[in-house]
Amino acid sequence: MTDTGPPPPTHTSADGGVTVVDGNGAPVVRLTVEALRLPARELAELVTWTAREAADAVRAAEAHESRSAADALAELKNLRDGLRQEGLQAVIDRKRAEYGADEEDLPPDDPRSMARMGLADQIPTAGLDAAIRILERFQPRPGTPAELVPVTGRATGPDETVTVESTGEYPIAGVLLGIHARELGPEALGKEITETAAKAIADLKERQRAQVDGLGLPLTMEQVDGLPGEMDAYGDKVRGQYEYLRRQHDEIIRRLHGK
Repeated sequence: MTDTGPPPPTHTSADGGVTVVDGNGAPVVRLTVEALRLPARELAELVTWTAREAADAVRAAEAHESRSAADALAELKNLRDGLRQEGLQAVIDRKRAEYGADEEDLPPDDPRSMARMGLADQIPTAGLDAAIRILERFQPRPGTPAELVPVTGRATGPDETVTVESTGEYPIAGVLLGIHARELGPEALGKEITETAAKAIADLKERQRAQVDGLGLPLTMEQVDGLPGEMDAYGDKVRGQYEYLRRQHDEIIRRLHGK
């Protein structure tokens, strides 16, 4: 069997007329027959507020203390410098004292957890250097404006019966329905709102991409999109180096034993 993961969260309006699935990701809107009895404006407002509540509910459920890239960068630098200046055993002893023998495991995304996992025999600092360089590329340059003006994505359905706005805070931030929208029926109208929302989200991403690229940051959005491939290539290189060193080791052992 294939593990497909948990189903996306679902949020339903108090009257049961509107349901939004995956409200903070790629929202899917479902309507009941009863919901279509509302005037178009009231139905649009109900969809809007249900979608916003769905996004808020997802964020509340996922809320946890997270560390910034700057925190991770500082932690990795401390680990690398400690390995170079103090040696592996000294770093291990210091980390043991820092974390405590009885401390519960840290969350996997905590940079301290990442540093602790790296404390293995003969740890290479080249990997840390590469991770540090990538994180440093994300740090703002001096004089770079830190604040972005919020942008809004917008899309209209093919028959102009549905218009959806999307923001960085809410995938469905606003819905407008034409006077004939309810004539589509609950299933077709829900589908059109869903598809129009997807277009609005895509429009928002393009506007955000253009805005970020215009700030003069160390990385453009296209370069950010290419980072996974860059990291895969680096991983392949590391694996190749490991295989080479392994073959060298085996060859030395073979010669020592005269085989």
